[in-house]
Amino acid sequence: MKPLPVNGAFVWGDDAPWDGPIAEALLSRVEFERRWGPPHASDLEGKGLGPEEFWGWRAPCGFQFFVRYLRDEDTFSIFAAVDELDHALAHLDWWRGEVRWRLDEHMPRRKLGWAVYRQDDTGNRHDVCVMASRPHAECFARLMEARAHKQWYGVELRGAPPFRPPRPRDGWFVIRQDEHGNRAEVAVIANERRARELAAALEAEPRHKQAYFVEPAETKG
Repeated sequence: MKPLPVNGAFVWGDDAPWDGPIAEALLSRVEFERRWGPPHASDLEGKGLGPEEFWGWRAPCGFQFFVRYLRDEDTFSIFAAVDELDHALAHLDWWRGEVRWRLDEHMPRRKLGWAVYRQDDTGNRHDVCVMASRPHAECFARLMEARAHKQWYGVELRGAPPFRPPRPRDGWFVIRQDEHGNRAEVAVIANERRARELAAALEAEPRHKQAYFVEPAETKG
């Protein structure tokens, strides 16, 4: 996995994390750093929770998530989309009872989308989870199969493909403008903060004589 950038704007896209942690784990900080290295970012204030340290990654399948460590509580928390919790645990290799709390424990699970199922050597099958993203589901299945004994994992569609809403025609336009004043619409995003994050991320790339900015969609002629 590649560390997520810690400087400048970062855009989550469709797999934006839940507003808070989706799981909490207890494990050795020394062992965690031995495997994953020092924190990618830190916050000494911690928004009232005490000093915080963060690790963030992007997996080859495109899945993005991060882990927070609270020094005062000596606990780790996972931040990701709720449906991706098992995927995050698989990448972290947390199989041995590290997780002491998970948000989805009493939540209804997704029923439509890409199911990751387990099949044993006698042909018995069992759904592990259902995810919105096929590449993420296939990545999770490979991780599970790599540690399984006499079991294999597959991915298949349950119901219709996950619904992707049409691009909004209201909200916030991300606009690209070249040195001649020519403008092009890059994206329409309902949330102003995310639109500005995307514009800032594009602006930070080494592009030649192009500028990116955000304006309310209703003002575009």
